[in-house]
Amino acid sequence: MKQNQINLRTGIVQGRLIQSPAKELQWFPQEFWEAEFFIAGTIGINYIELIAERNHNLHNPIWSDSGIEQIKELVLRNSLSVHALCNDYIVDHALVCYPEVLEQNLRLLERCKLLGCEKLILPLFENSELNVENSDNYIEILRIIANKANECGIRVCLETLLDGNQIIVFLNKLNHHNIAVVYDTGNRVAFGHDLAADIRLLGKNRIAHVHIKDKNSQNLNVLLGTGLVNFQSVFEALRDIDYDGPYTFETQRGSDPIRTARYNIEVINFFYCEALNR
Repeated sequence: MKQNQINLRTGIVQGRLIQSPAKELQWFPQEFWEAEFFIAGTIGINYIELIAERNHNLHNPIWSDSGIEQIKELVLRNSLSVHALCNDYIVDHALVCYPEVLEQNLRLLERCKLLGCEKLILPLFENSELNVENSDNYIEILRIIANKANECGIRVCLETLLDGNQIIVFLNKLNHHNIAVVYDTGNRVAFGHDLAADIRLLGKNRIAHVHIKDKNSQNLNVLLGTGLVNFQSVFEALRDIDYDGPYTFETQRGSDPIRTARYNIEVINFFYCEALNR
């Protein structure tokens, strides 16, 4: 079944449609970045989820006005959209410790505004890991980012390893209408979360974005359907909360990234339809 027949909006993380050097997972495709937009347009992907890298890269087109114009032209030419940008910079640079990291996020929001981007995704992992013990340290800084994002017409989506109940407690503390969460199937299953229960608990109002991936018991990103994620129950839960947002593939490339992307589209189309018909 073709994707446009069931009206699913899908994206893919930048760099996943091209084989990376040494098979790095999260990788900006450097001088090949433009090619992905043409590939996405031919295989039924609706958007490329842009990334700001762990270390600042002046050659990433998001940081120049000419680069932004190039992105917008490629999006238009290939009938895509600019939906989301993920700020990986905070994974290596602690958000709550250094004022310059906050400034980087505020500058990035200005770039997102120029792009016409709908969402800024903040992966709160590693050096910026959010947990129950340190959550109060994030309140003020996330409100500052969310206020700026609101001015730019952008929604902030947090990606964390907190379980559903912990996320609700934290969002209640934040008490900000412009902050929601990314639900990442792979990250959560690797930490033993009950995916379907968490999705139903969080509901449509809190889940604004979904990352699709599969992981094994060693926390490695694997081909969809070969890991721990029960996609049947995930899509049934998303159906139950009437989730109508997009799905971003944050998936392994396999031996052929384009063939893998086509397979991924078929996988989620299948489970989406199965959930609708149950």
